[in-house]
Amino acid sequence: MSKRASLREAAIVAETVARGLELPAITAAMPALADAARIAFGAAACSVAVIDAATSELEYIAASGEGAAGIIGVRLPLTRGLASYSVIANETLAIDDVRADPRFASDIAERTGYVPRTMLVAPAAIGDRVLGVLSILDRTGPSGIAALELANRFATMLAGLIEVHGAAQTLATAIFEAAASAATATADRPDVAATLRALAREARADNDITQFAATLASLRNLGIAEQRLALRVLDEIIGYGTTRRTRR
Repeated sequence: MSKRASLREAAIVAETVARGLELPAITAAMPALADAARIAFGAAACSVAVIDAATSELEYIAASGEGAAGIIGVRLPLTRGLASYSVIANETLAIDDVRADPRFASDIAERTGYVPRTMLVAPAAIGDRVLGVLSILDRTGPSGIAALELANRFATMLAGLIEVHGAAQTLATAIFEAAASAATATADRPDVAATLRALAREARADNDITQFAATLASLRNLGIAEQRLALRVLDEIIGYGTTRRTRR
């Protein structure tokens, strides 16, 4: 089977995955939750971070308000910052003067362009399993016990979103692997099987696998030359990633 046909087959599977995993826009729900929490607390800003177990880091994936653009994409080791402390301790923190707290990562805050005075930080947990953290900066709304309870409610919703996203990711991996097994069973589809198995490997590590599947699916609408170019690029990326993992 030609590489063009291989790409077409992979795109069909990817389209199926992308459509099947459109669980009312999980990714879009994260910024919406951050925005809702910011409004509820009358806060200057609110951010959402998830735990990357592979690197023992927090990754900020959504934010609303002051410094939002600067914090998204930032990675912080679980040994630094108030958010990391909240995650490790599985404890909600209300800090009235963060600059006086030695746990506060002031350099990260300065890098975003907004340094808060107060922080309310709640771990997003399901039981004892912490999946992420919600940070609320300079709130003017609820205080005391009411603030802690409301923050914990938002954090519980966040934990549910992260859990669903993880389940979708696992499902994507399973679909790719099943499709690869089916392709392997058909002697004339080795290219399809190899492509799908590579996608399955990436699905395990990539939080954006659903978006990736949708992008791959869109290649079906391109011409022959564009499809060939896309396949070459994909081959190069997979080859580069495989080489890096082998060297580690």
